[in-house]
Amino acid sequence: MDYFRGKRFLDTLPDWERGRPALGPVEDYLPRVRSLLCRLGDPQEGVRSVIVGGTNGKGTVAGLLASLLQATGLRCGLYTSPHLHSQRERIRVDGQLLSKDDWADGLTRLYDATRGFATEELGEFSRFEALTALAADLFARHEVDIAIYEVGLGGRYDSTNAWDHDLAVLTRISLDHCEILGNSLIEITDEKLPIARPGQPLFTMAAQDRNVLDHMRQHCAKAEIPISVVDRSQKVMPLAASDERPCTFVDNARLSLAVAKYLQPAITARIATDTIDHFSHAGRFEVVRREPVLVLDGAHNPAAAQALAEALLPLGARWCFVVALLRGHDAAGVLAALSKVASRFVLTQVDHPKAMSAEALAAIAPQGIETQVNLSIEEALREAGNTGPVCVTGSLYLIARTREILHLPHEAEGISEDVAQESLICLEAACRRKGLQMQPVSADGNVRRLEGGVRPLLFYRNKHPFNDYVAARLAEDKGYQQEIFEAAHLLVPKALQVFNPYADDRFSRYKTHDNVQQMIDDVDSQLSYPVVIKKPRSSVSQGVYPEVDGAAAGRRLQSLFENAGFLDNLLLIQAFVSGAEYRVLATGGELLLAYGKQSDSEGAVDGDLNPLHHSSGRAVRVDDADLLSRMSDLASRIAQVIDLGFYAIDVIDAADGLTILELNPNPFCYFYNRSNGREDFIRLYEGLIDRFVR
Repeated sequence: MDYFRGKRFLDTLPDWERGRPALGPVEDYLPRVRSLLCRLGDPQEGVRSVIVGGTNGKGTVAGLLASLLQATGLRCGLYTSPHLHSQRERIRVDGQLLSKDDWADGLTRLYDATRGFATEELGEFSRFEALTALAADLFARHEVDIAIYEVGLGGRYDSTNAWDHDLAVLTRISLDHCEILGNSLIEITDEKLPIARPGQPLFTMAAQDRNVLDHMRQHCAKAEIPISVVDRSQKVMPLAASDERPCTFVDNARLSLAVAKYLQPAITARIATDTIDHFSHAGRFEVVRREPVLVLDGAHNPAAAQALAEALLPLGARWCFVVALLRGHDAAGVLAALSKVASRFVLTQVDHPKAMSAEALAAIAPQGIETQVNLSIEEALREAGNTGPVCVTGSLYLIARTREILHLPHEAEGISEDVAQESLICLEAACRRKGLQMQPVSADGNVRRLEGGVRPLLFYRNKHPFNDYVAARLAEDKGYQQEIFEAAHLLVPKALQVFNPYADDRFSRYKTHDNVQQMIDDVDSQLSYPVVIKKPRSSVSQGVYPEVDGAAAGRRLQSLFENAGFLDNLLLIQAFVSGAEYRVLATGGELLLAYGKQSDSEGAVDGDLNPLHHSSGRAVRVDDADLLSRMSDLASRIAQVIDLGFYAIDVIDAADGLTILELNPNPFCYFYNRSNGREDFIRLYEGLIDRFVR
């Protein structure tokens, strides 16, 4: 299966994080994970591992420990949860996300190995259990020296506790998930202590609650578990007066360093201080703006909120907090802890099945502090304003959405709602300027009707009615595009079209080769590597695969054909064209706007060739008269062979001239607007309204 089919497989599984817990007794959880691992060949065996539990700070400790060990030359695997933007954040090797191909291969092995799992009579495995087994498998295949696993919830029955680790770590324990783990610190501690094994060391911190620490010592003495308590006397980094690191981070750094020194006694002071000083963790006391200060921190329980409030004081006396939380957390306790440094609360709601409504949060907010309730995160951020320090906190889902709104670097899983909805936002603004009305005609708001012109027109997200239906359908197919442009003697990359040799017999008249090897032989004789393999119908670089040699191209073709749906049987293999990449927007033969696609990254990033999809991507408007003249001429020539009312042309300014990569009859404006604002596209839509609506 490919990456997106693998993701769908995971998404269909029971998922506690999404409010769909696995059924059956909790006593089956660990045997179920052990059975999963056994079916995969027990990949966890032979790999040294560390398990990190606790309530607050375990993600920071796990990540920092991996960074410290990696800095000493060890190859480290890191498994954490939850993720912010992409599920691939959960499994890293040497600090890097694994490729979608690696995930696809691993998920295929997992899917194949778990067929008939119901016969084990242990119940259906959950998404988190599957991801834990996947992590163990991928770490073994990438031959890591040590793997670090962050506990998901609790410890006793958590899937990361299904085998014996070489070392256990417990960060600060606080009240959280009380309905599952218990209503007292001691009860919660008893749920977390089982991650430690007799004879294997347990590391924790002196900053624990005194009763919790005493209880840990007593338990370890009875169970013959060597316990190491890291105190606050050890200097872990040069702390200047201006240092903004919160005290909780320093405590977590001490704990991480103590574990790292135990595992790698030769770690030097320079490695330790440099690694700790430069360590960052997205969404954990992340200072993303200085004037005025904007901090993102996923403090979702009272203890974390109290620590956050104390850490914020050096940066500002009174803060505007943008807050959203999920059910199952002590929301009243979180707001009460934050209220000690709050000037006001702006409350919102995340898009999550377990989300608390903003109104429910407002009902339990402390008295005496101004509280505003907004329906969207964007509105909440605007309401917070730019006049004083702002902290976005609570659910990590809120942190992730805020990072996306602020265009902070992140890995995306695919097209977000922002990308798809941006065209409607600009179009509505243009309609208001023209005195026209746009009304939603679907419950989800994706379909709008424009009224007040010569006839009513329907718009569906970025899809518009300015194109002839047949022309637009042809333009959506990269294979037909290629043939149309070749027949018109327009400059396009040399390409081969190949049809799935494994497709049903009813498709026999379309088949081009008997097998994949014949295709590769033709590529070898007619093209040169690298090549780009494209699905005929795809967007935002999904279904576009750069390959550097025949072996890689063959594997890709085989995989795509094995997993092909009816619309994916045809593939296009194009020669790779070097040069600066541009997008040209046009109506008929008239150039409307052109911009360059630029990025600090060179080449493809995880297979994505589009510079605008990289974290440093930016759209730069073309002002060069000669280049604009050549682009205008190209639009005029395209209009002579396929008449479209509004479309985009992706081109490379190559040695032979402007080479057409592909035509898009329903262009997005999101990536341009991210760099340049909305005004250019609003004006563009005004012109289209004058041409097609009035």
